[in-house]
Order: sequence, then C-alpha cells, then structure tokens
Amino acid sequence: MAFQTSKDTKYNQLVLSDLTVIKELLTFRGTIDDTNLNQGACATNSLKMNTDVISLFADLDGLIKKSLNEEQIKLLAYITKDYSYYSIGKILGIPVKTVGSRFNTICLKIKQENDRQWRKAVYINKLKLITKRCSKCNEVLPATDEFFSLNSSSKDHFHSQCKKCKK
Repeated sequence: MAFQTSKDTKYNQLVLSDLTVIKELLTFRGTIDDTNLNQGACATNSLKMNTDVISLFADLDGLIKKSLNEEQIKLLAYITKDYSYYSIGKILGIPVKTVGSRFNTICLKIKQENDRQWRKAVYINKLKLITKRCSKCNEVLPATDEFFSLNSSSKDHFHSQCKKCKK
C-alpha cells in the first residue's frame, strides 16, 4: 500500500460523478497538486500523494481534455491557480458573475463526460453490448441510442457519427 498523508485521507472516497467533488478538486487543486493540469512535470506535492489521489487527478485531467474547449481550459487554469473570480473576470474581460457561471458549466461538463465514460465501460465490458466506431472521432462506443442518433436508412439503424460529434 502506498504511503498516505493526512491530506490524502480526506480524498479517499471521492468520485468524479459528484459535482461538489469536482468543484472542490478544481478549486483547491493548486494547494494539493502542483502538476496543474499536466502543464509541468510531477513536482514535490504530487510525489507525496498516494497513488489513489494521483490517479484521481489523472482521471480528472483526461475528462478535462475530452469535455472542455480551449476557452474553458484557460478559465479553469486561472481557477486552479487560486485567482479570484474578480481577477479572472478582469483578465478575460468578462463579468464576475459570468466567471462563476462558466465554472459551474465546466464542472457539469466534466461530470457528464465522466458519467458517459462510465456508462460506455459498463455497456461494453460488463453487458457486452454490440459496439460501433464513430466515423468522426473514431471512438468505439456501444451501439445504442444513448450514444448514436437513430437513422432508419442505415443498416444498423444508427448514424455514423456519435451524438457528441454531431453537436
């Protein structure tokens, strides 16, 4: 078992399907993880964390890359570096209220992507559902109406692009 510090124990039971957890991890990331969205190498604070906490942040980084656009990642970088909403608003030229609203949207998108990835894994690995490759992103997904829009003219009755790519 990996060495565990007192700051790690409060993160033991955290899951990325909980909006409160996502907000807390992102808001306080600068104080508990100095890799800061994989922009640097593992540094001192990260080396002291146990593997579960490091894995949680790695999963969070993957969800960020899959679910957010460049503008959202930029705003998130300021939040994780402990900038105030007021400072972020001034830097980005947006109202302070908008910063909070965009941060809430970012957290929701991360949660939705986490839930999507979880359902994908369960459908494919546990339920052994038939899969289909999206023609745009090349991701292999369950061939269900949750992941693909219906198309009565195709052989399998689904569009070739997944719903996420068709947006």
